Amino acid sequence: MLQHIFNVLSIESILLGVPLFGMLLLLATMRQEICFALAFPAYIFFMQLRHFFPVSNSAGAALFPLAAGMVAFFKSFRFRFGLCEKLLLALAVLMVVSLAYSPTPTYGRDKATLFCFMIVPIIILAPNVITNAKSLRTVVIIIIVTSVVYVLTSFILRMQYGGIEGRSSGLLDVTRAGQFLGLAAILSCAYVVYRHGIIKKAIFSAVLIMSLLLLFMSGTRGALMSFVLSLLFIYWFVHIDWLQRLITKSHITFGTIILGVVVVLCGGYFLKSALPEGVYQRFARIENFFGNFTPSKIENWRESRGRALNYFSAVAYFADHPLTGSGVGGYKIVLAMYGDKVKIYRDAAHDDKKAAYPHNVILEFACEQGILGLILFLWILYLNFRMLLRLRKVYGMDPRNGFMIMICAVMYFYGLCVAMTSLDIPRMMILWWGMGLLIAADKLYRDELRVPSKKRSPNCGAPCFVKNI
Repeated sequence: MLQHIFNVLSIESILLGVPLFGMLLLLATMRQEICFALAFPAYIFFMQLRHFFPVSNSAGAALFPLAAGMVAFFKSFRFRFGLCEKLLLALAVLMVVSLAYSPTPTYGRDKATLFCFMIVPIIILAPNVITNAKSLRTVVIIIIVTSVVYVLTSFILRMQYGGIEGRSSGLLDVTRAGQFLGLAAILSCAYVVYRHGIIKKAIFSAVLIMSLLLLFMSGTRGALMSFVLSLLFIYWFVHIDWLQRLITKSHITFGTIILGVVVVLCGGYFLKSALPEGVYQRFARIENFFGNFTPSKIENWRESRGRALNYFSAVAYFADHPLTGSGVGGYKIVLAMYGDKVKIYRDAAHDDKKAAYPHNVILEFACEQGILGLILFLWILYLNFRMLLRLRKVYGMDPRNGFMIMICAVMYFYGLCVAMTSLDIPRMMILWWGMGLLIAADKLYRDELRVPSKKRSPNCGAPCFVKNI
């Protein structure tokens, strides 16, 4: 795999990367959490610098967590890996092993390389780099500021129309642009609802409006659905007695429902005048959100080109080859096998560099790594949800100091939602960043927040460990 990296990278990239990596090591020596967190804006904005620097956004972003991890290791000469991190390492090893029988070795090596050198470091190094509440706060602030800058930049540039049906492509491709805009929207909504201060509420209200408008312009329905589900998740996470509140405060519940209906109805007229016809039709009716899963398309999924073919072909191949799967990057051959009525997929199977994926993180691991990959990933998700429940209890002890925990939790949940509908594993970066922050926050809860009761505030069940931001 290392030979593959050096074959892919040009001499110019290596010569540029050596001094850059040296500067990152110096930064990590002073503030390792800042060096680690800067990988998030690097992943988004490095693509715009490719005209000046021969480094991809993925390769450039990978340098930041690697530098922070090296410094963290030399400071303590050890890493603490929990069960979740060990399972992820096992999953990475399984992906590398599956290269031996992958029908698309070029694309498979690229995919395995990105997973091992970009995704795995972000997740397993997060709890080792983020060692206290201050460093967690720093990382979260950098992510929030990056999201705000991304929205403002996109709004100023008006996100040039491109792609299918006039959808806005943004600074990234259409789908990823919509996903990061949805992330900015959910983080801004959390600030507006759960933070004090008129100035902050005004700023993030403007960011919320801009990000939602640009999200609709991108036509990314999966990101919009994930945003709505994340709003419900925030309400569940913040309120332990959420069901009782819905019943006892029925006037607020009905008022919220009515307000939502009014916003949907009135917003439809605004969107119809603001969006191109092709983009507007993607949101015009609720049926359009699930148009790929009508009874006729499910029954004749082999002849479809939408998510029905992506999902059911992955399920069919997993059922036929449950032990080994297709190998990393091998889903393209699956499309050629099961999408036999669609010529475009048969032609794409002969291009070893072209990407293809089931558009679902669980199905992708199952289809390409078989039953063992599926078990490993589902085990990771199970551990993540246990972390969510633990952190929810921490928030319930003292909501005034749980805002940072809530941000980590909702970023993970939103990333998991968008990972169920689009893109491939190396580009599901919101999920992987959310998972890293979730593990780091859970570790801080277990290491820092379990203090003797005499040290706790008499008015709350947990210590005040996070400042307002």
